[in-house]
Amino acid sequence: MKQASSLDREITDQQVVSGATVPDGRECFMACSPGHRITVVDDDPGICELMEILLAGWKFIPSVLPEPYTLSELCKIGVATDIFLLDIRLPTGTTLNWIPIILDTFPEAKVIIMTGYADTDTVIQAIRNGAFDFLQKPIAPELLKHSLLRAIQSQERDRHMKQMLADLQHNHVLLLDQKQKLEYLNERLLETNRAFSTLAQNLDFERAEILSRITQKIESGVIPALAKIRSDNRLARYAIEMDMIINMLQDIAFGSCPTTPLSASLTTAQARVASLIKKGLTTDEIAEQLFISVDTVKTHRKNIRKKLNITNSQNDLREYLSNRPAKASA
Repeated sequence: MKQASSLDREITDQQVVSGATVPDGRECFMACSPGHRITVVDDDPGICELMEILLAGWKFIPSVLPEPYTLSELCKIGVATDIFLLDIRLPTGTTLNWIPIILDTFPEAKVIIMTGYADTDTVIQAIRNGAFDFLQKPIAPELLKHSLLRAIQSQERDRHMKQMLADLQHNHVLLLDQKQKLEYLNERLLETNRAFSTLAQNLDFERAEILSRITQKIESGVIPALAKIRSDNRLARYAIEMDMIINMLQDIAFGSCPTTPLSASLTTAQARVASLIKKGLTTDEIAEQLFISVDTVKTHRKNIRKKLNITNSQNDLREYLSNRPAKASA
């Protein structure tokens, strides 16, 4: 399309060389432009030449699609292109259907279309096909520059967003991995807790079994044997001590429940007195048999009541001591 004279009128040698048409945002623009590749697709050699001069003056890296202007050739030379300046009409036909293919081949690139025969339907179709911007010939340098700057900034934003998305996806994978590890550790902890619970239950059961066997042995074997020895008249002088031992064993056998055994709560002297009280001896008889004073026996009786938490004075101590094993057994 022969538009060289129009573009030539817009771009003078002075404008290209000195950059006099660059607006106040020149520093920002120039900071964005170095190294960006621009591929020009136009069938007018004059426009292509002027575009190359202009883009090179702005520190871009320009290239031009040679004849016969085919899409396949464009895809070959367009590698690493950042922006395609695409004339919408070529001798081979319209380039509107090139836009989607270009963007599929170069996903990060931007396409800016140019034409001297613009109409609304064409512009709409180009935008729908993925064109970033639309420039109508003759193109003023400041408009071209502005469009390129916007395309570069948009490209940088897209890259930044893709990087952020990639980082988010990576972090999401890491979080899922950590979640799986935590769930695994939690399951192991639950299994360990269940194992300890089972072990504790087994230990409680074994303890109960052992206590049950000990109690059975004491009841069925030890206490009857001691009672038989106790009935031997030759050992009558050890009757009190034998009674104490029998009482202690009864406390162990019948007091294996959480309550405190009688033998563990009383002193040896108190246990002797308690044994004689249980046999029905009076205070005077106990004092005479143990060779202690009556007051000492009374003191022992008082302390025995206190240790056994017998607060009601009407409760008979002998009856309590006699019934204690039976209650514990129940």
